[in-house]
Amino acid sequence: PPSKPGPKDVLIKVAYTGLNPKDWKFTKNRDESTAFNVGDDVSGTIEAVGSDVFEYKPGDRVAGFHRMFQPHGTYAEYTVVPASTTFLLPPNISLESGAGLPLSFMTAALALYQYLGAPLPTTINDSGRKTAILIWGGATAVGAYALQLAKLSGLGPIITVAGNGIDYVQSLNAADHIIDYRKGDVTQQILAAAGSAEIKIAFDAVSGHGSYERITEQAYADGEFAYFFYRYLSHLLAEGKFRPHPVEVLPNGLNSIVEGVQALFDGKVSAKKLVAR
Repeated sequence: PPSKPGPKDVLIKVAYTGLNPKDWKFTKNRDESTAFNVGDDVSGTIEAVGSDVFEYKPGDRVAGFHRMFQPHGTYAEYTVVPASTTFLLPPNISLESGAGLPLSFMTAALALYQYLGAPLPTTINDSGRKTAILIWGGATAVGAYALQLAKLSGLGPIITVAGNGIDYVQSLNAADHIIDYRKGDVTQQILAAAGSAEIKIAFDAVSGHGSYERITEQAYADGEFAYFFYRYLSHLLAEGKFRPHPVEVLPNGLNSIVEGVQALFDGKVSAKKLVAR
């Protein structure tokens, strides 16, 4: 393992690492001379803490978001993660489920609140009026997390579009209207679901267009946002108010990473997160 974490970092012994679509995007067209460890989602136990870290101690069960493009990525036995993007995993959340949370959750939170200006879950709405929202791709991890956050924020009606994972989306009990894009005219169904409400927030959880790069830049540029929301997530998980995305544990540990990333590239992963032990 690395000798010691930086002053504001933690050293984590990796139990599970989560795979993300950005992993194949960041490795595309690279050769061995420019290769790097692209893993960024992790769950495990704290091995050591930096000199300025006061929240955590060795042995704590945590999940975290490794800083992209930096050394000691999560496709390894140990990783170094900023304490600000690390959060405690309550006993009711498994380590494998925890590994599917960090990047997708922060992507959903930053997109909803920083980019789209949705009211924060901690905001009190005295007007009695709700804000309609459309979330395309409700069965993806980002989409499912956005749905749950939208409900916590009191948005409505919450309309989502999904396909193969529609049963899972229904089980979340977060959307007011779920539209199967494989059936009928989607636009007309969206308009019918909205009724008289004007859809003021539209969230595409499917197409990337470089969003991961922008998300990670924003997460570290606005450290207070990431710090708050990861701790808020830990609180929600402990109270049973937020559900991690379903995960599939790859069979051969880190040896399955290439196979898993290829499956993401080929579009073969739906309504679940791939994690490796």
